[in-house]
Amino acid sequence: MKKQIILALICFLAAVAVNFIEKKAYPLILREEVRIVPHRTVSELICLDHRGFLADMYFIQVSLHSGSLMWKPLKFQFDSPWAYGMMDVITDLDPKFYTAYLFTGMGLIHNFDDVKLAKPILEKGMEAFPDSWELPFWIGYDYYIYLEDNKTASDYLWRAAQKPEAPKHFMALMLSALKKNGEYEKAMWAMKIMYDNAPDEKTKTVYGKKMIQLRDMAVLQKAAETFNQRNDRYPGRLEELVSAGLIKEFPVDPYGQGYEWNPDKKLVVVKREKSGEN
Repeated sequence: MKKQIILALICFLAAVAVNFIEKKAYPLILREEVRIVPHRTVSELICLDHRGFLADMYFIQVSLHSGSLMWKPLKFQFDSPWAYGMMDVITDLDPKFYTAYLFTGMGLIHNFDDVKLAKPILEKGMEAFPDSWELPFWIGYDYYIYLEDNKTASDYLWRAAQKPEAPKHFMALMLSALKKNGEYEKAMWAMKIMYDNAPDEKTKTVYGKKMIQLRDMAVLQKAAETFNQRNDRYPGRLEELVSAGLIKEFPVDPYGQGYEWNPDKKLVVVKREKSGEN
């Protein structure tokens, strides 16, 4: 028994010594990997008709590059042109690689400018999967969250909402983008869905007032656009719409805050949102 213990101890010490010598002789050094976006034609030639397999290998390479940044030193940065160039090749090799499209818009965003690089790849996915709500949703989400581009965000979130399997849980996000972009009639549609699916009467009452507010803003915005067409200028004050005969009377905001014209945004806004969001 003692011989076995001594032998085990000797083996352990030998393993420690070998490991120590190995690290001294071959220390761990982090180096930038070689990153080249292969031409699509070259990829098609080397894959030997196994396009899906090569697409998977490329995808793993991009995923490792992206994920390894979590533990690598800060000097190692995300290579956006390479990563999105690879994703373009990947989705060319396998146009039905749905996970690759989703990863492009969800997990591969490291910088604000990545949103613009992701957009054409996600749009390619929208052509391959015309009934997908997730692909236009992620374009809208990225443009709303990262770039604060309400126009683009509201456009793609609206497209997502029209898909047959679209869930209702992102209606609030779409409503916010639509409202900030002045698309009050579309925002009313989203608010109506939220109203119909309200969990209780108290919430339903709040949503009901917001629907009235959006309806008023839609009427005022349309009248302001008509005013601009007739006079080649927007109204300085919304009350001008009444004197111009474009609306019969000025609407009363259900929250008692009132409406006003924002000349910078060229939008009708709620008064409390004068210096903030509309």
